[in-house]
Amino acid sequence: QCGLQMGSSFPQSRVALSSCSGLRKIVSLGFSKSLSGPLSQFYRPLNVRVAVVGLEIWSDQDKIKVDKNPTETLNRFLDWRTGDLLPRLRHDNAQLIMGESFDGTTVGMASQSSMCSKDRSGGVNVDHLVSVLGVASTVAHELGHNLGMSHDTADRSCQCQNEPRLGGCIMEPSTGFMPGQLFSSCSEQDLSLSLLHGGGMCLFNVPQPESLLGGPRCGNLYVEKGEECDCGLLDECNDPCCNASTCKLVPGAQCSSDGICCENCKLHVAGSVCREPLGECDLPEYCTGTSPYCPPNVYLQNGESCNDGSSYCYSGVCASLDEQCQMLWGQNSTHAPPICFSSVNKQGNKYGNCGQMSNGSYIPCLKGDVHCGRIQCQGGSERPLLGSNAEILTTTVKLNQSDFTCRGAYFNLGDDVSDPAMVSQGTACGPNKACVDQKCRDVSMFGVEECRRNCNGHGVCNSNKNCHCDEGWAPPDCRYSGTGGSVDSGPAREPKGTTHKLIHNLVLSVYRFRSCAGGSAGHLPVCVTSLTAVCRTPFPPLSTRPCVPRSHPLQQGQTEPVRLRKRQNDTGVKR
Repeated sequence: QCGLQMGSSFPQSRVALSSCSGLRKIVSLGFSKSLSGPLSQFYRPLNVRVAVVGLEIWSDQDKIKVDKNPTETLNRFLDWRTGDLLPRLRHDNAQLIMGESFDGTTVGMASQSSMCSKDRSGGVNVDHLVSVLGVASTVAHELGHNLGMSHDTADRSCQCQNEPRLGGCIMEPSTGFMPGQLFSSCSEQDLSLSLLHGGGMCLFNVPQPESLLGGPRCGNLYVEKGEECDCGLLDECNDPCCNASTCKLVPGAQCSSDGICCENCKLHVAGSVCREPLGECDLPEYCTGTSPYCPPNVYLQNGESCNDGSSYCYSGVCASLDEQCQMLWGQNSTHAPPICFSSVNKQGNKYGNCGQMSNGSYIPCLKGDVHCGRIQCQGGSERPLLGSNAEILTTTVKLNQSDFTCRGAYFNLGDDVSDPAMVSQGTACGPNKACVDQKCRDVSMFGVEECRRNCNGHGVCNSNKNCHCDEGWAPPDCRYSGTGGSVDSGPAREPKGTTHKLIHNLVLSVYRFRSCAGGSAGHLPVCVTSLTAVCRTPFPPLSTRPCVPRSHPLQQGQTEPVRLRKRQNDTGVKR
């Protein structure tokens, strides 16, 4: 047995057991190490590093109601993360691991393509196997959904380098006793696509060494206290500037080539561009001249106009109806006329709605919100580009004696993923209005004009609500002459002859929770852990997945939650 040794323990808790797999005693750091190790190994081939930045064990009572309904449990957990966890711990993603089982064979659920959203980036996982690899694979699966990966269904013809008898690949719809430990070609493509569409805007910042759990360790690819560099283990280090055995710089080196702002073991001068903007809603970052690392990624504040004033920025992406239609139906697709949105989205069914209630019923759009429901398009491919099992709804409406054809779709990408055919957060829905939580709201709610006034007419506001000054003006308020840029991005002054070294580094902070204590009878304990991942090559691809009904509207680029299930023939589980 694996006791919690905390007074009110749950000695039969399987979640407690696997949380210390390999140690046979409950130690919070032991859990984070035993789980984060496999997670990092799973994601390393995708050039993503995962790091635990927080672990919380609910030893007295559950902080949320945990029950048999995975959708309700996920929504309550994400609400708790937004209101309680985020204000006290900076992270990109949170995963709840629990000992309580869901109804049926579901062992995990997460929101699709939600990694950088404030209120939907997370998942819930059942600790369903004795081996730590089982829960690690499930967490990797749900984390994959958050990153935009879809299920490896037969119609996608995914290439998996792991035999089915050895568990197959991580993003398969169900798992068995032997869990998947590799990502397929489809997962790589899905990840790349998601990142190219701005799904990883929050993942460019490397976590501070002191925020990592488990203490410093030379060879873990993070520069921690007492280290000057860390290029990984001796057999994987290829950095000529770093001694892998000591994690110290070699004689004469100013920096490690692990940093974008370091070349030939020398620091780039201040003002060198280290990260180009990814689209018009992103902002550049510059080397500071004192650090080998590019500053954390920032982008234009939500509500800034883009696309020649016809759209608005949201989470670093210019949210336009035409672009969303093209993602669904191909390059020749455009959004349908307003009459299509009005006639379809007022119906309150799966083909036209403004979200779902917790009981699965659909919410009809109010007159002012019809452009924030299910997207309506025209033109493009015969079938949607996402998933072969999409249900297509073609509606013909009359206006002023003219016929208009509206094309909508309902996606069932898997019952642990949400539907990608809802209008994205931040999409313009009228003059000076944008969609937020399936409601058409005034863009003044973002506070863009108030923030801009602090920039004295010589800059714009970034996602941290700091001024990004035009070149020639100095942060923080662009009042005096200076180098441009912001307190977040580094100086924008670029010396002549500077060579741009453009490498995309993505970091994902994940907070993980484990159910190690129940708030009510029958509930197993719940613990929480945080992770951080770093991608260090040009964006890899992501995919889309089916979703389950949810009462909460989706964030930019999101779909409904996806669930993982046990395989029926080997007590496996759906996810």
